[in-house]
Amino acid sequence: ADRSADLAHAARVPMDGPAETVQNRQVNGQSNYTRAAPIWHAEAGHPPRMHMLIVALDYKQTGRPLSCTVAARVVEELARQCGVQLLMPLYNEECTRDAVLRAARQMASKCGEEDVFVFYFAGHGTAAEDAGADSNSFVLVDKNGQVSASTLLSGDELLSEVFQVLPQHTRVLLLTDTAFHDVLLDLNLGSAVDRQVLSITGTQDQSCPEEDRGTIFTHTLLLAIDKLSKVGRDNYSVGMMFNAALHENDLVFSSKQDLTIQSAPGFSPDAMAWPLVPPLGYQAPLSRCAGPGGIRSDSARGVLSAALLPHVRQEALNLPVSIEEYVGLVMGQSLFKYKPCRACNAGLTAANTCALQ
Repeated sequence: ADRSADLAHAARVPMDGPAETVQNRQVNGQSNYTRAAPIWHAEAGHPPRMHMLIVALDYKQTGRPLSCTVAARVVEELARQCGVQLLMPLYNEECTRDAVLRAARQMASKCGEEDVFVFYFAGHGTAAEDAGADSNSFVLVDKNGQVSASTLLSGDELLSEVFQVLPQHTRVLLLTDTAFHDVLLDLNLGSAVDRQVLSITGTQDQSCPEEDRGTIFTHTLLLAIDKLSKVGRDNYSVGMMFNAALHENDLVFSSKQDLTIQSAPGFSPDAMAWPLVPPLGYQAPLSRCAGPGGIRSDSARGVLSAALLPHVRQEALNLPVSIEEYVGLVMGQSLFKYKPCRACNAGLTAANTCALQ
């Protein structure tokens, strides 16, 4: 009943209509869902599980190297802190076309109706016409780390592989960090109708040369999770998370990456709880490594790539924030409708009040 209510509430777009796509603009940040993040059900008899596939490549054996695996390993660390039960990271030469398809199908097939499936990709993308496909493609590698036409994987094929075996009501979150100028996963092309699927992508402006910027999008997400935790939010929608990431992208990175969110037909960002909620006190790598004199090189080693640092406004890190103003901002200009924080849920605040709201 709960999962049907989430889908029914989101059905502002006709089920046979197009997937709604929003780029660089706020969305509804309300919490219009009934199924909270799995961490809220950790003590239940049969709690929902999170399944996460991480695919990240540096392309060191090619002429277009990136530095994606540094950020991806931080995402892997976050996933473990968030209690992801089934986690499969694939890096560099592990990311062959067959291996990624096999892993996606295997993980999706293990999901239950109440579970969450998260897919994270960091790497290159290429246009549909260049790949000879119906949709844009992920640039993968062969066992020697080389790229060719045979190592490309279209977004449409990946979605089809997942949806063939995924239960109808499993929640799906797709996160893509790419130096490409367009989204790689198009929910108009996959069998996403009547499913709870959201895709968030960080891309580079088409007018700019494709370059290694150290996975800016990933770090906007991590900073957003960090700040939402600091203001006491641990039960919020994907819509609120997207709005928070937009804010960090502007504040810390001067909006050097385009952020796009796409909802499956009939679904919306306020109708899914953000699943990756870390324990209280979580700090993003940029927050941890920032000191009075800027980024500390000793602490940045292994968690921040050198390609990222030139794009960081270091003076914008760890600034004090007004809880009321910040939460109002990430609501996306909508009417306030909160889900309770952990303190409220545990009865630690006075009746009908919240110390954090």
